Amino acid sequence: MADTKRFTIGRHRRQQLQRIGAFLLLLPGLLWVLFPSFWMFTAAFSTLKQVLKFPPELIPNPWIWTNFVEGFTYQPFGRYFANSLQIALLRVIGMVLASSLAGYAFARLRAPDREVLFIMVLATMMLPWTVTMIPQFVLFKNLGWIDTYKPFIIPAFGGGPFHIFLFRQFFRSIQEDIFEAARLDGCSYPAIYARILMPLSKPVIATSAILIFQASWQSLIQPLIFLNSNEKYTIPLGLATFRSTYGSSPWNLIMAVAIVAALPPILLFFTGQQFMLEGIVVTDK
Repeated sequence: MADTKRFTIGRHRRQQLQRIGAFLLLLPGLLWVLFPSFWMFTAAFSTLKQVLKFPPELIPNPWIWTNFVEGFTYQPFGRYFANSLQIALLRVIGMVLASSLAGYAFARLRAPDREVLFIMVLATMMLPWTVTMIPQFVLFKNLGWIDTYKPFIIPAFGGGPFHIFLFRQFFRSIQEDIFEAARLDGCSYPAIYARILMPLSKPVIATSAILIFQASWQSLIQPLIFLNSNEKYTIPLGLATFRSTYGSSPWNLIMAVAIVAALPPILLFFTGQQFMLEGIVVTDK
């Protein structure tokens, strides 16, 4: 009995030492990853002289809270926030709706060469956006969509291949008994989609919504190409032009605005991370 107790205590100590060793090995990498965020936070509360000082002062002295006021008043970042939010929300609505409908069709509707068509949809993920950038610009210019939000919003209502894949896999993982019971009760395919599948799809909807929102919120190249008017700029484009508009590189003001700009996707992720983790873990039968 005593030997068993000593063996259990020894094993517990070895496990503790292994955890401590693993933590010490990972600590340098953790500090390396977190240091840029820490520097961005401290720079937002420092003067420009303190930011450019070498060796750098990691702790502001004093803390300059007016950087946020100056950064947001020098350019209309409030307007940029509203523009980015409008585009992101409409893209989320359009892409989730279209992707869920396409995923439902690929998962549950029978059609000739359905799998071939699905492979063709997934193959579009292999094309980088830089390849289709010029054809899209020519198309949108001929349609008169340049300097409008239509190039960001309208294509989203056609769905996205990755999100179609997520919904298809999730719908295929649902037991067939549910669909048979719904059909016996007289549910049509649209009724099954609206009344059964979508309420069950909260994890996948949350996953797609978070990914779409973050991609739209952080996008720089598309607004740079399609937008010309300053009042229509988004947050990334406004930050990119802040330096040239200010006449120098006010890193303390840029970091102050960047912190506020990073809050919406961060808050969205931590709010829906449980659903997001559930939505990613979808497997085919």
